[in-house]
Amino acid sequence: MGRFLVLDSWRGIAACLVALFHLDVYSHLYDVPFLRNSWLFVDFFFVLSGFVIAANYQQRLLDGFGMGRFLLLRLGRLYPLHFAMLALFVGCELLKVLGKTLVPALASLNPRAPFSTPQEAPDTILANLLLIQSLHLYDFLTWNVPSWSISTEFYTYVVFAVCLIGLRKHAWIALLLAMLGGPVLIVTLSKQNMHTDSDWGIIRCIYGFAAGVLCWSVYRRWNGVLRKWLSGNTAEWCSIGFMFAFVRVSGNTLLSVAAPYVFGLVVFVFAFEAGTASAFLGLRPLVFLGTLSYSIYMTHVFIGERLFNAGSALAKLWHVDPFTHREINGHDFYFLGTRLWHGDIAYLVYLAMIVAVSYFTYRWIEKPARDWVRNRVGRGRQQTGTSRSIVSA
Repeated sequence: MGRFLVLDSWRGIAACLVALFHLDVYSHLYDVPFLRNSWLFVDFFFVLSGFVIAANYQQRLLDGFGMGRFLLLRLGRLYPLHFAMLALFVGCELLKVLGKTLVPALASLNPRAPFSTPQEAPDTILANLLLIQSLHLYDFLTWNVPSWSISTEFYTYVVFAVCLIGLRKHAWIALLLAMLGGPVLIVTLSKQNMHTDSDWGIIRCIYGFAAGVLCWSVYRRWNGVLRKWLSGNTAEWCSIGFMFAFVRVSGNTLLSVAAPYVFGLVVFVFAFEAGTASAFLGLRPLVFLGTLSYSIYMTHVFIGERLFNAGSALAKLWHVDPFTHREINGHDFYFLGTRLWHGDIAYLVYLAMIVAVSYFTYRWIEKPARDWVRNRVGRGRQQTGTSRSIVSA
């Protein structure tokens, strides 16, 4: 199946929006409702993943591609960068131990003892290595915060392959259950509706992924009929406006549970790549952003934390306070910057740093590991095919 370049660009934009959501800065943009609710774009990832995986693997799995090969390829796509970022986070904690031992004065810069919080306890490292950290083991996020979705997505791949191979022509039953049962379970089990991650994130992921699979099924069968109604300028700009309005008003409300349906519509419309919005999204810089999207998603929290570490060091060593303190729900939070324009600049610097770092993680970790696994799987298939030919002969 060919690459959907416009959808790739959407993935890059969604990754940047999630990154902006996670950075606490004193800025003109911080309290904008759309940005405060942009955590919902994680569900866009789930929907888009379901669409792309179904497009590339659904028929192959039915034709005997093999669940083991499929899961190995998906693991090769997700795990190397996840492991590298986990090692980086753990390495920073180890450096704190070493630094405070060799230079006791450093302890005043960060009084919190390394590995002292539940989120950074040794057992959470093992859970992250096994990709089970968000399968309802903990009621909090651990280490690299965005990795909760990687944990749930890998096991959603397992569910997808099992249902498809086991049920075959009746796999639509599982799809229907996910699309109808997913929102019901989330509303029943989650206290924050769609904003669930380490606790019931697996349900959220399966629900969103199923919406993407459904979109692909409809696109594959009826794209010729629906193209004249759901492609072109009007459809694209209306879907963007609808998505923007939905994200802006939904937040943690009950309405947020409809996110996979809304994002599914956007994915379906832009799969046609037939309007001026698609032409814009097809520009090389945005396609490049889409190529780096997974790295952007996985590296942004680490970069954000280092910015705050730099601010704390500046405050301690040179007695210059770069933070603005705000009381929210009775708790003191501090935001990077003391003037609104400081935060505006911080957003730009932050995004530039993320893209720069993501280029290197993509080139030196993500792509080589993915290609290596692909080559191993391809070589294994060739060897299996040769053995079968010899036996048949």
